[in-house]
Amino acid sequence: MDFESLANSRAGIELALGVSRATPPFIGHAVARLAAHRLAADRDSAMVRAIRGNQWMSSGMTLTGPALDAAVEETLAMSGRFLYDIYHLPRRPKALLAKVAIDETAERFVRASAEGPRVIAVVHLSNFDLVGRALGLSGWQVQVLSIANPNGGYEAQNEMRTASGLEVTPVSMESLKRASRRLADGGSVLTGIDRPLPGADLRPRFFGRPAPLPVLHVRLAMRAKAPVVVASGILREDGRYALQAFEPIQMEGSVKNEADVLANAERVLRFAEEFITQSPRQWAMPHAVWPDISAP
Repeated sequence: MDFESLANSRAGIELALGVSRATPPFIGHAVARLAAHRLAADRDSAMVRAIRGNQWMSSGMTLTGPALDAAVEETLAMSGRFLYDIYHLPRRPKALLAKVAIDETAERFVRASAEGPRVIAVVHLSNFDLVGRALGLSGWQVQVLSIANPNGGYEAQNEMRTASGLEVTPVSMESLKRASRRLADGGSVLTGIDRPLPGADLRPRFFGRPAPLPVLHVRLAMRAKAPVVVASGILREDGRYALQAFEPIQMEGSVKNEADVLANAERVLRFAEEFITQSPRQWAMPHAVWPDISAP
């Protein structure tokens, strides 16, 4: 079993949980950096190629040579830290909440979600999984549309999310119907927007180049006449995580017109670009967003 297969398995998640909880943060973060150094050295691995391409494109194709190498290693180190932090926490709500700053932004976000339908479009930046779980423990009500047909590792992660009060439903015809009903009733639905989708029917421009990214969030919002809120996490200098969220974006046009769907998707992605540009090494996306490009 290779590293990526292990990391995405239930056995890998259980191993990560056990090791992380038995290791203090100063060691856990150091191990994450050491692992990142070793992983980054294998430039032929699919994960390293993906991160290299993502970092190159998000830099406006300006990163090259040693600077790009360093960006890849730093991104891997940050991703390792995010995983350690979420697995290290004991099974106590107070410990999780202490790691996340439930500040004015988060409180306003939770209040607004109760005032009308919202489609929350999440960027895989920093430790949004941990932030989302903290919001769930704080009373946030949301249906999470997670990856379809989850493997053992994703199932284990979904169980942890559910334990925090989030309603997690892998994408299916039934979960999409439930999401539509929830929005019609004034509720909130959350889904990711920057994980590439093989065989995507539309390819919105992201950092200036078409990418096979999902537009499910846009279609849901257009049908429900609900706004889209782009959100992510951010690691602060004090070592705590916090929520970032833009103001609601109203959808335009008709969901039956693919040009309108594409235009709305690109409007939403411009806000995602802003988040990523502000903290590029916290963009924890290990899949090639532009599979047809090869970074230098």
